[in-house]
Amino acid sequence: MTRGSILVVDDDEDIRFSLCDVLEDLDFRSTPARNGQEALELLRDPSRPPPSLILLDLMMPVMNGWQFLEARAQDLQLAAIPVVVMTAAVQTHRPLPEVVRTFAKPFTVQQLEELLVAMH
Repeated sequence: MTRGSILVVDDDEDIRFSLCDVLEDLDFRSTPARNGQEALELLRDPSRPPPSLILLDLMMPVMNGWQFLEARAQDLQLAAIPVVVMTAAVQTHRPLPEVVRTFAKPFTVQQLEELLVAMH
């Protein structure tokens, strides 16, 4: 039995697939997306159930994390899905609307698991 599903949005392929592997090991279903645009397409696909959480990188090509958050806020169904921002920036210079938590990169598997347990 899975603990929920998580959309992992990160342009770094190694990070994206490593996170998905770790999430699967922690009994979460995971779906990877390379950027905000791909994430929106997955989220708007009526054949896919919505995830219980979005792990979002900020610095990505095509559509970055800030742009994704702005587009997400315009859709009431998507706005209801919690977002955790993963960033290497110690401090962001732009506001992060509707974000549950900011999670600093790099982080350990234990830190990720503690976050997920606290949220589920």
